[in-house]
Amino acid sequence: MRTLFWFLTLFALATAVALAVGLNTGYVLIVVAPWRIEVSLAVFVIGLVLGCLGLYALSRLVITTLSLPTRVQAYRLRRSRNRARSALYQGLTAYFEGNFRKAERQAEVALESEESSALSAVIAARAAHEQRRFEARDRYLDKAATLGPEARLLHLTTRADLLLDERRYMEALELLREAHRVAPKQVRAHQLLLKAQVATGAWKPVLETVDLLEHLSGIDAVQAHRVRRNAWQQLLRHSAHHQEELLAVWRSIPSATRSDNVLAHSAAGYLIDLGLHKEAQAIIERNLEKEWDTSLVALYGECVGDSTLTQIEKAEGWLRDHPDNAVLLLTLAKLCMRQSLWGKAQSYLDASLFIEHSREGQHLKAQLTEKIGDARISPRQHPDPGPEYGAV
Repeated sequence: MRTLFWFLTLFALATAVALAVGLNTGYVLIVVAPWRIEVSLAVFVIGLVLGCLGLYALSRLVITTLSLPTRVQAYRLRRSRNRARSALYQGLTAYFEGNFRKAERQAEVALESEESSALSAVIAARAAHEQRRFEARDRYLDKAATLGPEARLLHLTTRADLLLDERRYMEALELLREAHRVAPKQVRAHQLLLKAQVATGAWKPVLETVDLLEHLSGIDAVQAHRVRRNAWQQLLRHSAHHQEELLAVWRSIPSATRSDNVLAHSAAGYLIDLGLHKEAQAIIERNLEKEWDTSLVALYGECVGDSTLTQIEKAEGWLRDHPDNAVLLLTLAKLCMRQSLWGKAQSYLDASLFIEHSREGQHLKAQLTEKIGDARISPRQHPDPGPEYGAV
């Protein structure tokens, strides 16, 4: 359709020109002594138009000829860049496919062509690291370090990540501290920093990094809670031999975190070891009021408080809500033995063993037998614990 349109247009134009030439009777006189040239106006116009077109074509030919070397050079450069870009894409694909040898080779081609030099150097370094070719890896990373400030953060985080994989934690930690100064809100750098801090036991900085990562949405709430719990547990363990230091660490823990039963169990256990039974008892009772935990109940029996009777009353209050809990019954047996309530101790102990047979219960039964004598205890193969709860 378009061809037909142009054909008709050219035909109409040719017809108009022919009519104009046929009807025009004018002429052009050119006098250049001693010559005199006379031509028709139509021929002169056609010659003028053809001359302009020829001059334009000649000028274009000259310009194209003169710019040919530049055009050839640009073409070669464009072709080289396309090849380098293709090599980089192939290197990335090979790296994520696990073909590290090919990834390094293709990334090196892109690096030599200066195509995304920082990215090419990093891909080559990671591929060499996966092949345990550490000298080549360091050479690529050194190349990335010379590429200017825009590649600084990429170089720091990559080198630190690879050093962490080698368990060279202190070197990685120094690099990540510098990365923190370069980009205080870069999530990946802080994730690596947290890993290095945990590996080196820098527990107080761990807590600060977790808070920052949570603020930057770089860690989920469950993982953040686990990291915080572990950090506070380690801080408690490091201060487990000094009363004042241990209490100071426990009081510095946020109240929401202190409600974690695993953390409370660790703190209470260390306090009991140091003879701070009253403080341990308070921790256990407060946490059990919030959430039931059998490990805390078992530890409650180790607390030697100011009043064992008060502890027994507290535990019997829990028993109303948890009547079939073997650990609670065993704890009550311990407390009653400490208070010399032998009948209640026997009742609770038999009930605990009836629900769950345990080595600790058997050992406690032997102690109870030794305390009050075999004659006072009527052994039963299948005791009925219900009616004897609380019996003296």
